[in-house]
Amino acid sequence: MKSYLGFLFILASFSCFASDDILSPTKKGLYDVGGFKLYLECYENDKPKLILEQGFTRAGSDGAWMDNVKRLNKTFSICLYDRSGLGKSEKGPVPVTVFDTANWLHELLNVADVKPPYYFAGGSYAAYIIRAYNNIYTSDVLGVVLIDPAVYGYFHTMATRWPDGFETNNKDLRDMMELELSVKDPMFKGIPEKVDHLKSYELIKSSKTFGSKPLIVLFSQTSKGYINQTPRYDEAYFPDSIAKPMTELWASAINSFKALSSDTKIIYSQSKKHHLHIADPDLVVSNIESLVSGN
Repeated sequence: MKSYLGFLFILASFSCFASDDILSPTKKGLYDVGGFKLYLECYENDKPKLILEQGFTRAGSDGAWMDNVKRLNKTFSICLYDRSGLGKSEKGPVPVTVFDTANWLHELLNVADVKPPYYFAGGSYAAYIIRAYNNIYTSDVLGVVLIDPAVYGYFHTMATRWPDGFETNNKDLRDMMELELSVKDPMFKGIPEKVDHLKSYELIKSSKTFGSKPLIVLFSQTSKGYINQTPRYDEAYFPDSIAKPMTELWASAINSFKALSSDTKIIYSQSKKHHLHIADPDLVVSNIESLVSGN
């Protein structure tokens, strides 16, 4: 659980990796998507287009992807952006659903003249945005790499597994309950990204699959442990009755992702870290490249 609560509720700071190779964007700036502006940064060429989506509360402009962009730019024309209220983007209407975010991304690419179709890749919560985009703009999506994704239903399970009136003398358990129940409040002050996770879950649950498009899912060793229940996701102080919904969600993760495409590959990193584009860049880059190489 430790790594996932970190990516959900703590704003980790990333350092840009120094490099002698300078890659300049072909376009960057703020683009109006309907009353507010989103920041977009592209490294364009004549190769297939790749959109890099970010994890929860993360901004594409933070530089964490830059070393990978330099490598991938030999194979792809690449764009990154900042979602509403994050990084260099302006704040739009709140709260938002994943469908709102997908629609704003579509408008951003349109006004910036980044024409479809696209390949998508992204870590963690990016899985939600990419799935939503595929549901609404199905023909725009060619293939996807999900990098240590948040399991669909993760936020919903956090918010709904606590019985009404539940009480405990265990401070750690009580703190976890309060933290997880905050998911019900999209305007929770501690989080800069104001997402209605429960409504988004209902939208995602009924969304289209990726059909026969290539779908590659990369898991960390930590996620592999949760999937295999070695250890289970929750700490030992969680009562089994409360841990059960999350345990079952993780246990079903592989089958759930395989059901999203008839061309699904599940691959495990040797790294335990969540942000595999930093911890295991060779694995991430090679699998994104395989979307077009077929290897």
